[in-house]
Amino acid sequence: MLAAVCVWLVAGAVMALDETPASQPASNGPAGFLELNRAIKAYLEDDSATAAELFERVLETSPQGEHRVACVYYLGLISLERGLGFTADARAAKRDELPDEAAAAAEQARQEFLQAQEYFAEVIDTADPTVETVSAALLLGIAQLAADHGRAGEDDAFALATRAEETLSRYVTETEYGREDRLGHFYLAVARYRLADEYSQRGRTLEFSEALSRGEHDLEQATALADAALAAEKISEEEHAGFITVVKYYEALMATLRQDNVGARQLFTEVSERAEGTDLANNAAAIIAKLDEVELSSPAPITLPVPAPVGPLEFDARVTTGFWYDSNVILLGKDTALPLGYARDDDFQTGLGADFNVSRYIRRSELPIVGESLTLGVGGSTSHVWQPRIPEFDVNRYAGRAYANWQPVRDLYLGVQYEHSFTQLGHDPFISSDRITPVASWNWRKPGVGGESVEVGRTDLYYTFDDRDYREEVVDFRVNRDGQYQTVGAQHTFNIIRARDLPYLVDYYATHERERQIFGDDWLTFAIGYAYRDEQTAGTEFDLRGHSLLWGVYVPLPYRLAFEGGGEFCWEDYTGASIYDFERKEREDFTQRYNFNLVYTIVARGEKPEFRTLDIRLRTGVELTFENSNIWNRLGEDIYEYDRAVFGVQLSVEF
Repeated sequence: MLAAVCVWLVAGAVMALDETPASQPASNGPAGFLELNRAIKAYLEDDSATAAELFERVLETSPQGEHRVACVYYLGLISLERGLGFTADARAAKRDELPDEAAAAAEQARQEFLQAQEYFAEVIDTADPTVETVSAALLLGIAQLAADHGRAGEDDAFALATRAEETLSRYVTETEYGREDRLGHFYLAVARYRLADEYSQRGRTLEFSEALSRGEHDLEQATALADAALAAEKISEEEHAGFITVVKYYEALMATLRQDNVGARQLFTEVSERAEGTDLANNAAAIIAKLDEVELSSPAPITLPVPAPVGPLEFDARVTTGFWYDSNVILLGKDTALPLGYARDDDFQTGLGADFNVSRYIRRSELPIVGESLTLGVGGSTSHVWQPRIPEFDVNRYAGRAYANWQPVRDLYLGVQYEHSFTQLGHDPFISSDRITPVASWNWRKPGVGGESVEVGRTDLYYTFDDRDYREEVVDFRVNRDGQYQTVGAQHTFNIIRARDLPYLVDYYATHERERQIFGDDWLTFAIGYAYRDEQTAGTEFDLRGHSLLWGVYVPLPYRLAFEGGGEFCWEDYTGASIYDFERKEREDFTQRYNFNLVYTIVARGEKPEFRTLDIRLRTGVELTFENSNIWNRLGEDIYEYDRAVFGVQLSVEF
């Protein structure tokens, strides 16, 4: 992004120069720009003498011209290279026992290093808000002054950063002046930041991580040296404050490369406050606004700073808690007597759940062979529901998973997940399950405003293979439910209309701008799907083939509310004669499930600047189940037929 900004700045400078009045100094017109590029070309070709002469010529022609900062910066690098050369001469003379020549070379090196420090100090101190190109070239990285936008320009930017990194690294590590020079460490950090940016765009993950880590360390060194200089009264408090402000600006830029948008925003905010009224503060404020825009629409996940190629890793989690009333906890059949030991079949419930994922997201730029992207991850979850009056039906579930999600081309996603779970009923082992689920999804798009495409729906195809082991003791092998449970299904989701375009929300959002920004891009959606189930168990009572029709709807509402509705119609055809049926019929069930919820968003994802991934929602509603079956026992009890209603409220916190 920043490289592109630099290119844009140069392009803007060229267009502006085409309209330069004839009375303007030559170095501020096309001739000056070409002269500057000639100087950079000579610098890249290791012709430092010619480069220095050309840079000096640009400065002489127009001492305060728009290219002054770039010239002074490169003259500083050339002075460092000369100083390093004299340092090498001094060491050679010392080895040859030529003390006078060694002393002379050391003095020449000192003078060049002092000159370089003056150049670099001038670059940092230059803060003319009217010269936008100059300050932007400084503060957005090493100036990329290539004459075109193609591969050559990218190669030049990389070569300039590499050359600067080599020179500055030798300076701060091989000379006593460099080791104590805060400016040297700072500009080494700048060079490594630019290299990290280039490596990121080229998909060179290891080099990116190394350059960024070293650059952050260089900024720490620069800050420590500035603090020491202030304590020794070598620089004023004003000079120290200005230097630290620029250092923090680059710390923020490095945070954006790490995709730590929260940390970057905090640093940019501090910079805009410290440098209020300057071009630096304006740049920081502009980036904050862009970060806010991006984070509001698509918040960056929490990132764990693990070095490549293992990392960086992304982390997300969710915690839920709720309180419900369940009218039929034990699924007691109609006209069926309560089992011995149970006083009732309804109860109040409390629940608590937690879920987390740690994943590695690999972009095309990092590893082109993955296509668009590849995500690899692991996760875990646990959920607990307690019924104080029927503790035999407390449910505790624990699960771990591993998954992969591959996007070979745009809008096509191929994923697979393996999950192992263990469930307790009444705090006794009940089910262990090994489940694998491959999924294929396609996003449907249509042309939108400004040439951008709009996602209008998604189709999902999935298959689930679930190998279950029921831990319950059975007295009749025919009711043994151990076995293989398979499902194949398809679902399509329609994005019908955005919230901001809904008739009943247009006027509301007109007076609630903040809510329009947060919720205006939500869709009114409708989903419909079909699933086929094939469940073959070790016994015979529960073998079945079933068909399910599923549907769901999401409706945005005013006042941070939304309505969620959904349901399922399921036809289950059991393949064996039921051992409980008085007439030994094959069991046939028809199940209806409905759920209706009103959701209130307390904190929306992307809303909190200090914690962009935070999402807090309160959900209240009802889930209804109506199970009809053709089975009754010799007492006339419809043991498989029941009604159930669960009313409740749930708080969900995601981050």
